[in-house]
Amino acid sequence: MTIDDEEAAGAAILMDTLPDHHKTVLRLRLADRLPAVEVARILGTNVEAVLLLQHAALNLLRRQLATRVVVDGDNPANGRY
Repeated sequence: MTIDDEEAAGAAILMDTLPDHHKTVLRLRLADRLPAVEVARILGTNVEAVLLLQHAALNLLRRQLATRVVVDGDNPANGRY
């Protein structure tokens, strides 16, 4: 699976709408591929807090994507993603 430039730009825009603490956790966990324990150490918190922030951030992104699909008129049922 590859991501084209338009998809990457859209993902970056969505990430930029997140609160800073959510962005930081997602970037460290997903882009930098750091384990939760290392992210917790960097942020001065515990693993549970990192995992909760990650979960909340992903849920925010899911809601934004769902809203964007409706607004843009894209319908996954029609095969457009």
